[in-house]
This record gives sequence, C-alpha cells and structure tokens, in this order.
Amino acid sequence: MQRPPLYERSPLYYFVAASLLENEEYSSREVREITRRVALRKKNNPVDINDAEFKNRYRLNKESFKFLCNQLKQKTSLKASSRISLELKVLCALSFYATGSYQRLVGMAKYLGQTTVSKCVKEVTDALVTPAILNTFIKFPYARADRDVIRNKFFAKYGFPGVIGCIDGCHFHIFTPKKEVEHLYYSRKHFHSLNVQMICDSDCRILNVNAKYGGATHDAFIWENSVVNNYMQSLHRNNEQVWLLGDSGYPQRPWLMTPFLDAVEGTPAYKYTAVHGRTRVAIENTFGRLKNRWRCLCKDRTLHYAPVKCAKIITACCVLHNLAIEFNIPEPEPAEIENPNLTMTISEHIFQENTTGDGLIRGRAIRSILVDKINRLHT
Repeated sequence: MQRPPLYERSPLYYFVAASLLENEEYSSREVREITRRVALRKKNNPVDINDAEFKNRYRLNKESFKFLCNQLKQKTSLKASSRISLELKVLCALSFYATGSYQRLVGMAKYLGQTTVSKCVKEVTDALVTPAILNTFIKFPYARADRDVIRNKFFAKYGFPGVIGCIDGCHFHIFTPKKEVEHLYYSRKHFHSLNVQMICDSDCRILNVNAKYGGATHDAFIWENSVVNNYMQSLHRNNEQVWLLGDSGYPQRPWLMTPFLDAVEGTPAYKYTAVHGRTRVAIENTFGRLKNRWRCLCKDRTLHYAPVKCAKIITACCVLHNLAIEFNIPEPEPAEIENPNLTMTISEHIFQENTTGDGLIRGRAIRSILVDKINRLHT
C-alpha cells in the first residue's frame, strides 16, 4: 500500500510554533514570578523595622503611619487588593514621595514590580487629595477662635500684630507638557513648572494650597482669583482687623500687608519692613521643609508626569507635611535644596498697579497705622 505524501511545512509554520512556545514559556515564568512576589509579600512585613529606619525610609513614624492608614480607610475609596494590603500601598507612595524614585523602593522590596509600585503611588495620591482628606489636614482658619490662636502665635513669635498667615508662590519643576499648553507652564526662570500658592501659619503648617496654575502665571493673578482672597475681603468688610503677609509681588490691600521697597534705614517704615521680613520667612521655611522631607518635589527630581498629576502629588505632599507636624516628627537631614523664592531679585517680585485704586489707598492707610504700632512695639 502506497504511503500518503508528506507535506513540507513552510518556514512561517515553524516561526509561529516557536513564538507560541516562547510566549507560553514567558507567561509561565510571569505567573511564577507573580506567585513568588505574592508569597514574599505575605511573609515579609515592611513595618517590621526599627523606628529610626522607618522614619528614614518613609518620613513618618509608625504612629502617624497607622493614623494615616485609618483615615484613608474611613474617608476614601482606597482599598486593599487580593495581592497588596492598603498599608503596603501607602508605604510604596511614601517611599516615592520621600525619594522621587521608584528604583530604591523596587530594589528595597524585591517582591514589588515597578508597574505595581506606580499603580500604588497613583491610587494613594488620588486618595490623599480627596476633599475628605484635604479638609482634615489642610484647614484655613474660617472660625474666629482659630484665627485668634494663629494671630496670637504670630505676635508672640515675631511681634507683628494681626497676622493669620504668610502667603507666597513656589515653582515646582515639571516635565515639558504637551506643546499646545506648554506656554502656560514656562516660567520666567526658564524652566517648566507649576506655580503653587501656599499660606502657612507660624509653625509652618500649610493652611491653604492652590496648585492649579502653571509657572507662567504671576503670583498676584493666582491670589486675585483665589477663594481665600474673597474670604479675607469679607473679614475686612466685617471690620475684623486681620491680614496675610506677602512680598512685593502682591498688591497692598487692607487684608494683605506688603513691605516698603524704598524705606530709609532708621525710619519707622524700615523697621516695619524688617519685622515684616522676619515674620514672612515662615512661608520660605515651609517651602524648604516641604521639599526637604518629600524630595520628589526637589529641583533635581523633576516630576515626570502631566501637570494635573504633578499638582496632585504636590498637594498630597502638603497633606503629609501637615501630618508630620501634627505628630512632631523631626526633620530629616537637610539636603541641598535651591529655594526659587530666595534666589529671585526684588524687581522680579514687584507688583505694578494703578496707584489711585481704592483698595490700594485703604491698604496703605492701614499699613501706616501698623508702621506706627510696630515702631512702638520694637523700640
């Protein structure tokens, strides 16, 4: 009996067959690797390290970390997955905020892949900027009693009456955005950034943060379009004599005190400006402490994300900054951080406006009264 002819297989057949075998082998290896990591995650508890090392890695102590996790469980949709606990997700994010890099965390915890870490950072960041969390940790003093506490602390510490906060904008480096919006983020310092407005108290606690604007936007524009500006005006209309302190990049108003640019040494105006500067340094210190603890915000750690995600990361770090203050966690060893605000010249800050405006005239009148009061207090 004649045997049927053998069909010769084409090279394509062997290529496809080899590819299928290779893919099957790769999938099998991937499943084994995922299974191995899950087993290691169950076996190893990253919290089981001494307190000093925990603070060095995550910038919080164990007590504040547990408090944060409880708050996120109660007030956000952040949940544990079948493979990763909520606590581990939070630790992933804290390590990224502290260093600005995925590499140390991936190397430190060999049971986490970079994709997993990236997803954890996103989930935790989104949770930290939900209104329920923001309103818990970042609170402007809308109650009269809260304003009185802040005002008294400023006066006791610096001798400047009526202050309920110091305001300034800080530029945070970001990756080059899409071409159609790039011009909104290119700052006068010749890099792409977010110009983030913050208000702080005398303890460097952040009372308000606005990370919506790009680096091309002036401080004064951000302030004029802010909710806090409207609120401060309402306090003034109700005859409450309180104000914020800002530099010469802001307009002088009855509710916002700025320095004199041409004060002659030895005059009351010069003394006022000196006390103003010593008091307003609180906001510069706030920026420095924020960047020193959460080094993903440093100049040499440019945030490589779209502007909206960068704004979320900055705001999340502000939440954690206040949490660290609440739990009296010591500052980490200082890094060499350039503070963009301290390196700007005065001319870059000056706000130009119509000198006949009613708000300016009333603001100067109140400032003149303050000059006399401060001159008497500091003689």
